[in-house]
Amino acid sequence: MEIRSFKYNKEEDFSSIMTFLNDLFIRTRSYENWFPDRFENSSDSREDGIMVWKEIENSQPKIVALTTRDSPQDFFLQVDPNYQFLEQEMIEWIEKYFIERKKIHNKNEIIKINILEGNLQREKLLRDLGYKYKQIYGYYRIRKGNAPIPNFQCPESFKIRPVKRTEFNQLAQLIRRVFGHGEWFTAEVLDGITKASFYRPELDLVAVNESDIIGSFCTFRVNSGSKIISLEPMGTNPDFRRIGLAKALLVEGFKRCKKYNPPFIYIDGAANTPAANQLYEITGFNEKMTINSWIKEI
Repeated sequence: MEIRSFKYNKEEDFSSIMTFLNDLFIRTRSYENWFPDRFENSSDSREDGIMVWKEIENSQPKIVALTTRDSPQDFFLQVDPNYQFLEQEMIEWIEKYFIERKKIHNKNEIIKINILEGNLQREKLLRDLGYKYKQIYGYYRIRKGNAPIPNFQCPESFKIRPVKRTEFNQLAQLIRRVFGHGEWFTAEVLDGITKASFYRPELDLVAVNESDIIGSFCTFRVNSGSKIISLEPMGTNPDFRRIGLAKALLVEGFKRCKKYNPPFIYIDGAANTPAANQLYEITGFNEKMTINSWIKEI
C-alpha cells in the first residue's frame, strides 16, 4: 500500500472529496469530519490550506484524508478512521504551511487545529506534538429529521417566501449587520452560492414586511448523497427582533425540508447566547456538540 500527499487540484479532486466526505459520515456516523456542503462553500477561497492524501492502488488513487481550513489560522483534519496513522503527518504538513507564512510575515505564527470534543486519540497526539487546549471554537446543533415540527405562526405584518435575486444586495448588507463582520459578504457572493450543488431556491428563505424589508433570513443546504441538511446562514434584523420571526421562518423551512427526508438538520457554528440557545431548543435542535481549538506557537 502506497500513500502519497498532493496539493489540492480542484479539477481532479473536488468531486472525489465531496464523495469521500459524504461516504465517511454514512459509514462512521461521526461528526468529526466536515459535510460536503461545508467543503464546497469554503474550498475555492481557501485552496492553499487543502492537502490531500491518496492511497495509490491499481492506478486508481483513493482519497483517505485531507486538511481544510476556515481562516488563515484555523485548520481541520478530515480522516478516514482506518487511516488515523496519517494524522501526525498531516499536522506536520500544517506546521510547514505556517513556517512558510512565518518567513513571509517575519513574525511568530499561532497554529489552531480544531477537533470535536471527546476525540481522545487526537487530543493525545496534539498534546504529544506540543499543542495545548485553548478555547471553544464553536458548536454543532442537531435536529433529528423526524422531530415534530412546532406550530409557530408568522406575525401578521410579515410573510415568508424565497429570497429574490434582486434582494441579494439588501440581504448581504443585513448579514453583515447581524454578524458584525464579513465585509467580503456581498451580493456577488450570494449569487455564487446559488450555483453550488447544495443550493435549493425554495429553501433560501426570508421573512419580509409589507415594504419588502427583510426581517429575518435562513438558508437550508441539501447534501445530495446523504440528504443531510445544514442551516447557514440564519439571523434576524435587529429592528425586528423578539416578535417571533426566526421561529416562524425555521418552522416554514422544516416543512419545506420534509420532501428531502433528511436524517437530520444541523447548524455548524451555532451561537451560544441565551437567546440563540432558547431558539434552538424550542425549535428542536436539542443535540449540542463542541469543537475545541488546540494551539501551538511557532
